[in-house]
Amino acid sequence: MLGIFTKMFHLLEALCCQLDLELASRTTDFDSSNFSKYSQALQRLPLLQGDLKTAQHSQQVLQQVATYVALVHGEKNPLAVDLLKQSAAKKKSVKALDAEVAKCTATVRRGYSEKEGPFVKTLDNALQSFGVQRQQYFGGAFIGNHVHKALKVPNIQTLCTSISKMALEKLPHRSGEVAGQVSKFITAFSLYGTCHNICDQNFIDAAQAHALDQAIQEFMAFFRDTYPEATVPIKMHLLEDHTVQWANTNHVGFGLLGEQGAESIHAKFNRLGLAFAPIKDHVQNLMCTVREHLLSIEPQLVAAIPPPAKRVKNTIAM
Repeated sequence: MLGIFTKMFHLLEALCCQLDLELASRTTDFDSSNFSKYSQALQRLPLLQGDLKTAQHSQQVLQQVATYVALVHGEKNPLAVDLLKQSAAKKKSVKALDAEVAKCTATVRRGYSEKEGPFVKTLDNALQSFGVQRQQYFGGAFIGNHVHKALKVPNIQTLCTSISKMALEKLPHRSGEVAGQVSKFITAFSLYGTCHNICDQNFIDAAQAHALDQAIQEFMAFFRDTYPEATVPIKMHLLEDHTVQWANTNHVGFGLLGEQGAESIHAKFNRLGLAFAPIKDHVQNLMCTVREHLLSIEPQLVAAIPPPAKRVKNTIAM
């Protein structure tokens, strides 16, 4: 489920990168020289490539005409000499343009740190405002707890509206269009949040499985209609085609699967271990721990537990 959130966040981040590039083409007020170099190279590269192609063609034509004139009228013919000089000069121009193209190409290939653009910085600041700090040593990845926080309705609003606020300040002529795109992201994150909240439960009954099915269909239909060019990763396929079947068969959510689920269960067993620490018998301690955990994930079993037998008071005849 983490992968689906990451997929949508990358789409939102891509929108921020596009806005950063547009802003870079309109102003030089950037904190990062790398970002400025990248945006300038990205704009210059197609122009330089066009100039290089034109110069190469001109140099070839001059060389061919000079060769023909020299063969017909001799190498010392003034026209042939002049054409050869022009061809040599154009060759130097081609060499200089080729070097510029190579330099710009290298700059574009190196790219820039996505965090250097002001819109992407705003996105990161919004994440940090509600306690989400991406893992810097793992390519800016998220962890499971990040998804729980980020998919809360107020945090979705904070994350997405930070972009529209920045657009209103930096790109006012695009603010209306950006607000429309942001609104779609708010809807997408909210629809997925509904799916995530149901999937993350320990126990899923038939009514919840039906609600999950409806939520998944609504989310996937909106995702495909809104982002037709976006790919559907394997985790979205699992969500769409296998999650409801899993819920109906096992009556548990995905919260018990994966690394995050294992870590949360480990923490839960640690808490249960502290609660039953006074029980000194090792086997009895483990039995109580496992029984309590089983009842927490299968609450319907509580009804099957017989009530404790009433203690009969012994009366002493006088």
